[in-house]
Amino acid sequence: MAKLNLNINRAFIPGAITIGNIYCGFLSIVYSMEGNFVVASWLIVLAAVFDALDGSVARLTKSYSKLGIELDSLSDVVSFGVAPSILLYSVYFNRINNIGVLISFVPLFFGAIRLARFNTNQDSFEKKEYTGLPIPTQAVAIASFVVFTHHFWGGLHFTKLLAPMVIFLGILMISNVEYDTFPKFNLKRGWKNDIKLFFFIVFSLGFMLFPSEAIFPIAVFFILHGVARSVLHTLKHADDILDVTDY
Repeated sequence: MAKLNLNINRAFIPGAITIGNIYCGFLSIVYSMEGNFVVASWLIVLAAVFDALDGSVARLTKSYSKLGIELDSLSDVVSFGVAPSILLYSVYFNRINNIGVLISFVPLFFGAIRLARFNTNQDSFEKKEYTGLPIPTQAVAIASFVVFTHHFWGGLHFTKLLAPMVIFLGILMISNVEYDTFPKFNLKRGWKNDIKLFFFIVFSLGFMLFPSEAIFPIAVFFILHGVARSVLHTLKHADDILDVTDY
């Protein structure tokens, strides 16, 4: 009985953080419908922070479970699928009727597929890399774009880039492009982890010191880094095949 109670207490902490995630997603939807797009965007970013924390806390307390994974996925659908879609439609795409509805639907549609594939292929709680752009990252990219343009120009600008960006992010979520997981806070994990840890600290400082200015460029860097690495890997693999066929 004592062991059961201890497990319940451990599971409560990451579970509460996950609830914080989904609540931020819900509030974001409310603020989007009320026309407060910057606050709605920041709530999506905050939901992503909660999403990063709940997994870390679950691993730290060894309280991860199938129930936790399912709750996390349902929260992600709301915070990083529904909330960005509502934000996109409310901030701009409601102006272009049915096409706008379809484009706004992209984060929810591709995000749901991304999460379903992730859960289906989940063979352990520890991942070295993600296949496809993680749904929180695409949501943060969309939200931070709104924050970035409002901060510098007082409103949504570069709207012609919005539809291609949303579609590109949607395709990346279901692609085979691989993205790094969070680094381990341990300098004995090898030089690759050390490099990841260095960039994580630098980006975290940039986010804390200059949140409105830094978060969108950081998201773009992370997304394009994964794409560039995937392209280089494909070209190298093609060269290796050609070298073999030459013999």
